[in-house]
Amino acid sequence: MSYLVLSLKYRPKSFQEVVGQEHVTQTLTNAFKKERISQAYLFTGPRGVGKTTTARLVAKALNCLESPGSPCNNCSNCTEITEGRNMDVFEIDGASNRGIDEIRDLREAIQYAPLNSKYKIFIIDEVHMLTKPAFNALLRTLEEPPEHGKFILATTDIFKVPDTIISRCQRFDFNSMSIATISNQIKYVLQQENIKIDEDSARIIAQKADGSMRDALSILDQVISFSDDDITIDNLNQVLGLIPTEIYFNIFDAIKTKNGKELVQVLDEIKSKGMALHDFQAGLIRHIRNMLIASVKDGLDSIEMNLDLKNKYLNTVKSWNSKDLLRISNVITKVEPLLKNATQPHILLELSLLKLLELDTTVEIEEMIETFQKSPTIPDFKKSAQMELNPNLPLENKNSNQLPQQEKVETTQSTIAEKQISEPKQEINSYSKAITIDEIKENWSKFLSDLSSERPTIGTVLAQSEIGKLTGNRLELKIIGNNFNLRTLEKNKIIIEKFLTKNFKTQLKPVFLMVKSERPKAIPKTANKDENQMNAKIIELFDGEILN
Repeated sequence: MSYLVLSLKYRPKSFQEVVGQEHVTQTLTNAFKKERISQAYLFTGPRGVGKTTTARLVAKALNCLESPGSPCNNCSNCTEITEGRNMDVFEIDGASNRGIDEIRDLREAIQYAPLNSKYKIFIIDEVHMLTKPAFNALLRTLEEPPEHGKFILATTDIFKVPDTIISRCQRFDFNSMSIATISNQIKYVLQQENIKIDEDSARIIAQKADGSMRDALSILDQVISFSDDDITIDNLNQVLGLIPTEIYFNIFDAIKTKNGKELVQVLDEIKSKGMALHDFQAGLIRHIRNMLIASVKDGLDSIEMNLDLKNKYLNTVKSWNSKDLLRISNVITKVEPLLKNATQPHILLELSLLKLLELDTTVEIEEMIETFQKSPTIPDFKKSAQMELNPNLPLENKNSNQLPQQEKVETTQSTIAEKQISEPKQEINSYSKAITIDEIKENWSKFLSDLSSERPTIGTVLAQSEIGKLTGNRLELKIIGNNFNLRTLEKNKIIIEKFLTKNFKTQLKPVFLMVKSERPKAIPKTANKDENQMNAKIIELFDGEILN
């Protein structure tokens, strides 16, 4: 049984049959017509786009016995070159013949005249794999070969080829194939094979090929073996393990609505069905790319996809802020390189997506300033923050939506905090030893040193505090700084209590009060009173100060 794979069976036999590289084939065809043939050509581009095929076509055009410049594919030279057995055309794999000795042999061989052809031709594939000494040995021969000698170099990585080599060649850049070009070629091949395929299936195979015609035909071979004479979407899903686009939309819906249960179910489906993690991650990145492009007017016109899918992207993106999409894309793209080295890549991906559930909606600073200008009241989120820090605020303040503007600017957080400490209840000390405020102040440095030895961050923040009143076992500590310091201490309150008990041999309950620093927060003098008031609001909201 001798079966010829599609990529070889339908390999172009003339410049006209090469698809997607018209800029190359037209230039070469005209060069042969005008007899302007270079001594060396360099073909560069992605894998599977026709570099080696075109190199063989150039060799045929140079040595065709019937019609030089346009291969006849019937003479002995054309047939032998097609079958790879011509004595005057040498195909060298640069990856396995990369040393200086092989290049020396080549330089010696090119000195002898061809046997049955006009030219002796050397095709060096993956030329970037040659060693530096090998490149140096090739330079002189490449620039001034014998009259009967021609070189055709091919590479997928032009940046590894020395500039001295590139400058001695006529360079042609091969393009990655478009989805439309690959899809049309797939339909042409299947028409010759008497096999049916629908438009969407051809497009999916073209997308999977990622710009490579050879990859597309290899995939097609595999699909034909499974599908017989009719290729459908269902066949593709089973053979290629394609991940439905619907899964990506479901993931983003769960993130948008903060539906953790739905997101976990989708992630479980991905794992249980054995979907390739690399393919899923690549599809997720393409999905967020499509979402961002859909947010641009007429952006999807540049992407090849069916009309239903385009409409779905356009409808979905209406409920998204493009800045939120950019933040999500930043998280997703950072995960990709980590997956390759992760011991548990599935868990890493799941954690990253679950993290997105905590993503807050982007708020523009201009919107906040506009809110200040339109309303004299403190925004609700500011009041909520005060209530969170001071849960014992009087009920009338909790229910009130407005505060006098003058009070907003002048009232310090320490004043507000003092209202919550009015006549605290006496708590029973579980230790029999009584302690005074003076004893606490006397031994405070020792306490801070002990705390900092194990928890330096907490000790540093607490060192900036001042000891206030001691009422029963409630110890007031005045925090000078910002809300971050206050949150740090509140979060570690249990640890601080532990060290207080250890050092003072009695149970003390710390109460943290926020006070302003002694240095006043400067507000620039301007002629506009409203602007001063707005600046004061912003400073108070963010607990900041103007430095200059």
